[in-house]
Amino acid sequence: MTGLLRTALVAAAALAALTSLSQAQGFPEHTVKIVVPTAPGGAIDLAGRLVAEKMQAKWGKPVTVENRPGAAMRLGAEAVQKSPSDGYTILVAHDGTMAINPLVFADLGYDPQKDFVPLGLVASIPEAVMVQVDMPAKSIVELIALAKKEPGRLTHASGGSATLLALELFKAMAGLDIRSIPYRGGAPAVTATITGETSMIIADLATGNAALQSDRIRTLAVTSLERSKKYPDVPTLNEAGVPGYEVNTWMGFFAPAGTPKEVVATIESAIKDAVAMPDVRARFETLGANVRSGTAEEMRQLLAKDVAKWATLVKEKNIKIAP
Repeated sequence: MTGLLRTALVAAAALAALTSLSQAQGFPEHTVKIVVPTAPGGAIDLAGRLVAEKMQAKWGKPVTVENRPGAAMRLGAEAVQKSPSDGYTILVAHDGTMAINPLVFADLGYDPQKDFVPLGLVASIPEAVMVQVDMPAKSIVELIALAKKEPGRLTHASGGSATLLALELFKAMAGLDIRSIPYRGGAPAVTATITGETSMIIADLATGNAALQSDRIRTLAVTSLERSKKYPDVPTLNEAGVPGYEVNTWMGFFAPAGTPKEVVATIESAIKDAVAMPDVRARFETLGANVRSGTAEEMRQLLAKDVAKWATLVKEKNIKIAP
């Protein structure tokens, strides 16, 4: 390589770096879009809208929310993956989208740990086991007995891979056969159980809020190891008949891999500020969620931990979902 060519390449690299830094330092210069991979009304949608409002107030630039439901949240995630790595299109997702989908979909078009960079963890929330009120089961013990008496008759409304694996873990630990009926997101799945289309649902407390308040639903247990502060009279699955059962949904933000570090830091800072605000914390806590740090590092660590956790169940039960 000649000295002149080497100098030209170094200059080009330096110019590219300066351009990237300049763009990052001015971020955001226009509208930022947050993609929600589910229908409106669920926990992910709530997280996206709460944080979007605070981002917009902090930056003085529009922050919009776009719902892209379908294909067990893959459509929304893939749309963000294919977007420019500039921070203007980001994803809010939960463990189903990022930790579980890669394990159950053989044809998944993205790798959450390679194709995305974490921006911040905003909340975690227990799930609840709920049955349609006309079901004779009034406890987890009675639900297990009913499912064993008539294998395959009971149906579960699955709003995505997270609710599906929560069901699969329940089935595996209790030795049950319950059929999963897929829906386009958590909110439609909850509605299906309220109206009697399905026998039961395991849904996080935020997504299942309408069901928890409905006289058409009976709540049998929560999935955390400790009772919910919001629903202290509801037993845990661990104490109600399935020892050791624990599932908590989390929600966090992600950007396409390759997004400049300065842009990532700007978005992470806005997320941390948002979850520290009393009104945001109060809204999450009203729905039974636990507010988290908002940091990218906590999100990165939890994602890796959950991938390892669910991989064991998927392998043991040979769980796959048809494309």
